[in-house]
Amino acid sequence: MKKNISIIIPTFNEKDNIIELYKEIKNNLVISKISWDVIFVDDSNNNDTANIIRKLQNSENNVFLIKRIENRGLSSALIQGALSTNSEYVLFMDGDLQHPPDTILSLYNEINKKNYDLVSASRFLNENKLLEQKRYKASSFVNFLLRKLFKINYSDVLTGFFIMDRNFFINNYKKFSNIGFKLLLDIILSTKKTIKYSEISFEFKKRYSGESKLNSKVFIDFIILIIDKLIGKIIPGRYFIYSLIGSLGIIFQLITFYILSNFINFNYSLLISIILTIYFNFVLNNEFTYSDLKKKGTKFYKGLIRYYFFCSFGAVFNFISAKIIFDNLSNIYIAVVIGAFVGSIWNYSMNTSYNWKIKK
Repeated sequence: MKKNISIIIPTFNEKDNIIELYKEIKNNLVISKISWDVIFVDDSNNNDTANIIRKLQNSENNVFLIKRIENRGLSSALIQGALSTNSEYVLFMDGDLQHPPDTILSLYNEINKKNYDLVSASRFLNENKLLEQKRYKASSFVNFLLRKLFKINYSDVLTGFFIMDRNFFINNYKKFSNIGFKLLLDIILSTKKTIKYSEISFEFKKRYSGESKLNSKVFIDFIILIIDKLIGKIIPGRYFIYSLIGSLGIIFQLITFYILSNFINFNYSLLISIILTIYFNFVLNNEFTYSDLKKKGTKFYKGLIRYYFFCSFGAVFNFISAKIIFDNLSNIYIAVVIGAFVGSIWNYSMNTSYNWKIKK
């Protein structure tokens, strides 16, 4: 039977929040006439959270779990969760109880009665006293910049608490970048010419348990999303970050080459600097460019081997180009820079296609 709402909750090390969160959701929805279920999409690096959810499934028949090992990331988790259900609406909320379950019915009533495509819960329609002042000001400022940059007129495009018509989602999800942690912003920017969208206010709560997931990876993912929406039709956001890392790799190679050239000849200095730079680039690309596809454990080393294999061809182009430039111009550093640039063309295309390939 088709349900009214599927509540999609991404989790990352939220074992202490699961039971209390479900309890509050149930207490707020049991009095209503709507049918509902909860889909947890767990990206935790251990089974603690998933095991709590499995225990909950023993007593509740409307709890479902998607345990992911690869292709992690908040936006992709929400999208995968929404694709796994056929409910009339999909509602997205965090797993730390900062999004209060008593707002779920308000979101549902707003979208159901007024036939919107999406309704979000905004932290800024009314001043939220529970938000830390630094976080409030920072989020408010970023929202202001995004409104000006993309010419959108909503108070909180960074909230993770919103409900969406699933038919609208199905018709548009292929437009989404599937990158980063702010799916709402992605949706708005991907559909802003057609979406029927409204906001309601809510009171942002204190975290029940656990720590904030904001880190450098989240920041990089956010930058990739913004770049992708600004110039993605010309230069993909992921390629932009890859290019920045490649530029750092050139600097790393120059420094490495300079140090080595004081002890060994040009050919050996260049060769060793290329080998070390390939490793340097792999580590940074794995950490930032492909953070949602990040390789760990044995997969890190297998990925590194593949990276060396693909880049070995680029290294040949790198070495030959640099050698030709050096023999003709006798300028070591121009030779190294041009060689690195030529080799990077092959490296990006092959590694994007085969090493960090998104599994469908």
